[in-house]
Amino acid sequence: MGERKQYVITRIDNRLVGVYMIGERIYDALIVNDNEDETRVGDVYVGRVKNVVDNINAAFVEFREGVMGFLPISSELKNKIKPEQEIIVQVKKPATGNKDAVLSTDIELVGRYVIWRDKSIRIRENEPESSFSFSVSVSRKIDDVSVVRKLGTAGKRFFTDEFNIDELFDNGVSSGLYVDMVIPGITIRTNAADVSEDVMLDELRFFCEKWRIIRFFGNNRKLYSRLYAEPPAYIRMINRYKSNRPDRIITDCDAVAELVNMSVPDIPVELYTDMSYPLDARYAISTTLNKACDRRVWLKSGANLIIDRTEAMMVIDVNTAKAIDGKRASETTFFKINCEAAEEIARQLRLRNLSGIILVDFIDMKEQGHIDHLIACLRSFLKDDPVRATYIDYTKLGLVEITRAKQAPSLYEHKLYDSVMSEAVRSDRQGE
Repeated sequence: MGERKQYVITRIDNRLVGVYMIGERIYDALIVNDNEDETRVGDVYVGRVKNVVDNINAAFVEFREGVMGFLPISSELKNKIKPEQEIIVQVKKPATGNKDAVLSTDIELVGRYVIWRDKSIRIRENEPESSFSFSVSVSRKIDDVSVVRKLGTAGKRFFTDEFNIDELFDNGVSSGLYVDMVIPGITIRTNAADVSEDVMLDELRFFCEKWRIIRFFGNNRKLYSRLYAEPPAYIRMINRYKSNRPDRIITDCDAVAELVNMSVPDIPVELYTDMSYPLDARYAISTTLNKACDRRVWLKSGANLIIDRTEAMMVIDVNTAKAIDGKRASETTFFKINCEAAEEIARQLRLRNLSGIILVDFIDMKEQGHIDHLIACLRSFLKDDPVRATYIDYTKLGLVEITRAKQAPSLYEHKLYDSVMSEAVRSDRQGE
């Protein structure tokens, strides 16, 4: 039996902080505003087009009163989006700095077992039945062909039973010979292979009801209405864990405990009530997050990592530092340090929530067997990341390229830690 895995959610300085722990170590941290009025990625609104900019194929849409979003316009929509038009949009990327939130007219509802998405099509008015079919795909990570076939069949049967073509046809927009309409489709996720068909179908029915409200009734709702509210980020984060799913969730917030109990029924939830020893102190959450802003990270061997941000990427340098004090610097020593560093680098990517391009300068090694083993170790550590992290290449210069998807702001981007980080970087540089 391995170390206990748990997800801890507590309030620190008026923000909810969720951390994923294995044993006593924090691997993932999520800092969120839990204000119901806050815009979340995935929320769907009735917005108004304020301006269309043809030379960049985009429009600016006011989707909340006084809040603008950037809407890229595809070739299919180019002549359909007009100023002052009210349209349904979904938030795809959050506003950052002086950049507006990125919006889309395509709706995607992400669950634990399925991803429900739709697309706009044009069909002939006199032959609707032969003009389209519902898209049902199954995750390529499911290896068992019989499971793939079973899930795909269940998904297709759901659409056959749930929708009739006339319903979709009647909600389209006719232009004479053609009808422009929106049809749904799904991708069945890897998690669906581990539950009964009924559990997956329950989530499908839930999204079907939400999608109908958005698409069939949304245009009748008043401007700036929120048609769909994405679950809080900590719920989405918990649902990303697959093989390393938490053994329990612990929180000192009544409302959080209630919501998690409803949203994640397969994981026990413990309501923490000992206010004499807060969760933040018990699990050293603030201390760990403050240290995660440090530029230098020490390893048990005495080696260290130097983590720097540039305009284009993150750069991580592995140094022997104190690891070879009084020792002979051998290939084997370098190999051991690099393997230790690979594990900590994978953890730091998660802890700091780094994204984009990450360039790692490991200690130079000559033996190809050591290099191959290091790459295998790094791939294995990255595989445990609930956010998509990918090993790209080991270059001729001995540099390792990694990419990591952006799911939420990095620790650096949270103003809660800006001043701490700045002070940590200043003192760190002064100590060099």
